[in-house]
Amino acid sequence: MGNEDGRVPYENWNVIDRHGYLRWRPVEADTPLRKNHWFWHPNDEASLKSLNELLTTYDETVGRGAQLMLGLAPDRRGLLSDSDVARLEELGKALRARTEHNLALDHSPAPTEVSNALDGNPDTFWTAPLGSHHSALDILFPKPVTFNRAVTMEWLNAGQRIQKYSIDVWTGAGWKTVAAGEAVGHKKIDVFSTVTATRVRLNILSSTDAAVIREFQLYSTEESEEAK
Repeated sequence: MGNEDGRVPYENWNVIDRHGYLRWRPVEADTPLRKNHWFWHPNDEASLKSLNELLTTYDETVGRGAQLMLGLAPDRRGLLSDSDVARLEELGKALRARTEHNLALDHSPAPTEVSNALDGNPDTFWTAPLGSHHSALDILFPKPVTFNRAVTMEWLNAGQRIQKYSIDVWTGAGWKTVAAGEAVGHKKIDVFSTVTATRVRLNILSSTDAAVIREFQLYSTEESEEAK
């Protein structure tokens, strides 16, 4: 994005049409591991970004369809400092922990194509009715699930298609929107207040053509409320 903040302030459309070809051109968001500078300095441990700051950076870059370029600097030995290595290990561990239990895997029996978007396998997908510009992926659960984070991924072989969507939960009296956006792309992460429901839908309100969803995942993560 060119601001070195490690933040994409808005959703972006990655596909560019050039010379008759659809080519994926993801935005790159760059930011240093340490606050306000890219190079190593002695006695500078206070500048190391916290784990929560880095998790927020991940949500606001990768979670908005961008690539994250995290800047690292060697010390006088030509090596990364021990504290940098430790923080990177913490970040990797925390990101893996977030996705240990995809609640969507616990859905009630559903048609195979619907299940393809809920199976944790990015090589399978659900396709909305051909030619549609509005559709919904409706998920039922045998018992209530509690979550505060959703990960949605489009199948990009034909480019991005979703222009507007919402994530809704059934309250018993009607649908309640917990998150909404104007693009999905490779990966969209939505973080919201914790909700509990037995029915959830990905409501595609507008798309250029039939939406194709490779993954719709739900998680409950402790840091989600902190990151808001």
